Amino acid sequence: MNALKNISIKSKILIVYMSITALVLAIAFTIVAQINSSSSELNIISGLNVVAEIVAESSAASLAFSDIESANSNLRSLKSHQSVVYACIRTIENQAFAEYNLDAEDIFVCDDYNENAKLKLLSGYVDVFKPVMLEGQSIGSLQIKASLSELTERIVKSAKISVIIFIGLMLVTALVSRRIMKFITEPITRLKEVAQSVTRNKDYSLRMKKTSEDEVGVLIGSFNNMLDQIQNRDDALIEEKEKAEVSAVSAKKYALETEETNKDLEVEIRERTRIEGELQELNETLEDKVHERTSELKELNEKIGDIARSAGMAEVASGVLHNVGNVLNSVNVSASVIREQIRKTKADNLSRVVDMLEKNKDNIPDFMSNDNKGSQIPKFLSLLSEQLREEKEGLFGELDELANNIDHIKNVISMQQSYAGSYGVREKVVLSDLVEDALRINLQGMGRHGVKVIKRYEELPQLYVDKHKTLQVIINLISNAKHALVDSDNKIRNLIISISENKGMARLEISDTGIGIDESDIHHLFEYGFKKRRDGHGFGLHHSAIVANELGGNISVHSDGLGRGASFALVLPFDKQSDA
Repeated sequence: MNALKNISIKSKILIVYMSITALVLAIAFTIVAQINSSSSELNIISGLNVVAEIVAESSAASLAFSDIESANSNLRSLKSHQSVVYACIRTIENQAFAEYNLDAEDIFVCDDYNENAKLKLLSGYVDVFKPVMLEGQSIGSLQIKASLSELTERIVKSAKISVIIFIGLMLVTALVSRRIMKFITEPITRLKEVAQSVTRNKDYSLRMKKTSEDEVGVLIGSFNNMLDQIQNRDDALIEEKEKAEVSAVSAKKYALETEETNKDLEVEIRERTRIEGELQELNETLEDKVHERTSELKELNEKIGDIARSAGMAEVASGVLHNVGNVLNSVNVSASVIREQIRKTKADNLSRVVDMLEKNKDNIPDFMSNDNKGSQIPKFLSLLSEQLREEKEGLFGELDELANNIDHIKNVISMQQSYAGSYGVREKVVLSDLVEDALRINLQGMGRHGVKVIKRYEELPQLYVDKHKTLQVIINLISNAKHALVDSDNKIRNLIISISENKGMARLEISDTGIGIDESDIHHLFEYGFKKRRDGHGFGLHHSAIVANELGGNISVHSDGLGRGASFALVLPFDKQSDA
């Protein structure tokens, strides 16, 4: 292949064309020769089969009457077939009966007859086997062996003729190819000559005429375009060179002006250095002001925390007072019922019976037996006894309700006192207990507005937190959810409180089906001063988030939008001391 690299394209194409032609012709001649050989072989075998059938039929009588001479005579008739070199007849017992040899020097052996092998091709010979039939029954067999030398000679002769024809066709192909190659390669040759001329003389104005639209035509067009671009660039370079010469003269002039400009820049740099020094001093002063402002913001944040705590305590106190007020209403109702029952008691009727008995004390038996009023006294006393018993049970029921209400007031006040005294102190608490206390404080208005509380509590380890701060956060979250439900037009008002464990932390999730949160407000909920409720403080959630961080946890929020409810999640750590 390396030898083909340096020859011309014309020669390469001619070699490729001749090689393909030779390959195609060789394959064609090979196929034809194979077909001729197979056809000749089939003809020979077909002729032998016909001869074998004739000889087998004529030898049936000789074999039946054991006439060996007649059988040999039949076999000698095969001399007229030059290709037959041997023949033999065997009896039904597979014993040689008669033989024929074309050449005495070539001695062949009569093979055993096999019904399944009536044709054999071995080393230049073909053997045909036929049964000798008499009245439909086999009485022996016939074997004829023919030489294939004539077929071989015919194949060799055909091959010689094929080679001569092949050589002739190749010569014709070479002559035709040279004329075709000239038509194909002439434009490429002319393109080469133009390219060499441009390279030698640097004459980019030369162009080659385009004579076709094939690949060579496209190549010529691209070559002409390339020369156009080179000529344009050459003209542009000459023009730029002239401009550069003019610029060199101008550069000397501008060098002097630049020197003056540099001097002015040095003066400006010195002035800028002085200004930077002053800015450095101002920066140091600014840092002091930043520290001072940071301290002020820290104090302000502490004040905000105090305000939030006060607001939370006020909200707790408001809830407590409302609950106490509700219980006191029940106490007043119970007292009024007791007073009304005592006022309407049937015990006054007993005094009238006593007066009647007192008047007839000297004749009580006769009075109770014969007097109409006296005879009614036992029945009257029985009815009065039943009424007094019912009055007593009603009074005891009201007194029990009154005692329960008084105990409830005492418990609410005790709970408020217990939380008020634990501010700033961390202690072990059960999260569900805190939630229940926060619910009791927020119960005001829930039943009246149709709010349904759904609880889903899991048993969790204790928390080690500031009980008062944690309660304030939970109260704030439940209060916000309650207001969201009260302000909502949704008929289903569910407050769902879930307690679970998540990634080794206690998780309290407070969800509602209330007014929801606008997507644009989600990122501002925990900012100081941000509020959407008219009577809100604007720092409840802000302070709750700060407290959650102080307790080692966090608060997150999720809402699908306005009218689709909201969910706040408070995450707090467990009591590590109890875990240990």
